[in-house]
Amino acid sequence: MTLLSARPSTRPRRRELSRARRGLRIATGGLVLCISLCAAGAGFAQSTAAPGELPAISIIIDDLGYRRLDGLRALELPGPVAYAILPHTPYASRLADIAFQLDKEVLLHVPMASELDKALGPGALINGMARIEIQTVLGAGLASVPHVSGLNNHMGSALTQEPRTMGWVMEWMSNNGELYFVDSLTSSRSVALRSASEAGLRAIGRDVFLDDSPDSEMIRKQFQRLIEVAKERGTGLAIGHPYPATLSVLRNVLLKPSYYGVQLVPVRELIARRSRASHARSSDKAPMAHARARYASNARIGGRY
Repeated sequence: MTLLSARPSTRPRRRELSRARRGLRIATGGLVLCISLCAAGAGFAQSTAAPGELPAISIIIDDLGYRRLDGLRALELPGPVAYAILPHTPYASRLADIAFQLDKEVLLHVPMASELDKALGPGALINGMARIEIQTVLGAGLASVPHVSGLNNHMGSALTQEPRTMGWVMEWMSNNGELYFVDSLTSSRSVALRSASEAGLRAIGRDVFLDDSPDSEMIRKQFQRLIEVAKERGTGLAIGHPYPATLSVLRNVLLKPSYYGVQLVPVRELIARRSRASHARSSDKAPMAHARARYASNARIGGRY
């Protein structure tokens, strides 16, 4: 009788493959877990943008009011750029009116004492002022610039370190409408954000200075840094000036922010987003540490402000 060759069984091979797949799942699962834990342990930043929402950036153009043409050119920038106008300057009121008509935010750019004792111009707050003086100067400054949504400091590396004085500033703000405060972070020792928080005010600190070096290539690099911050943290705030190079770069990059994976929003919206993210991020217990880190990586060289 001819015996037919028995077909080799495939069961052992299938069991082998099954065990291999299980081993691979376990191994890769462990790798993913390891990567996740390592990332968390290293403090890797995660975007705080809501699902389906692009990271947001805001841009403030500082130091407007003295030069009409500089101000008008800055106001031509596309999108909801904000404008910080110095008090009691020749074109403050006119530029603020135009910004308001264009549906752009206006900030009162308050001169504050610098560690280098630099000339501050009219409407300045200096060390040693009494509470009534601080609040009188702020009131006169606000009256000189219409349509103000918030305040930010011009210079201020000395004054923003003074808890009592900054407390008076925030007290005045809380009694003068729905104003917010932007800390330009010209000092790593600024207490302005803490003072604003204690007064129950909306506040935010800048992340990037765009044009410490008013060179187009450097400004592009700083704008890229802003994009990186926004993608890491969900929001990013930059401050620039009406320099020709700054305006030229911004005219191009702000035509379509989505090309860079972000959206340009008003400062008030950026503050709201960052506030929501801060409440949601239970591990972030030291907002001032973030502020100091931003200052360290973006400080104005030589403490010029």
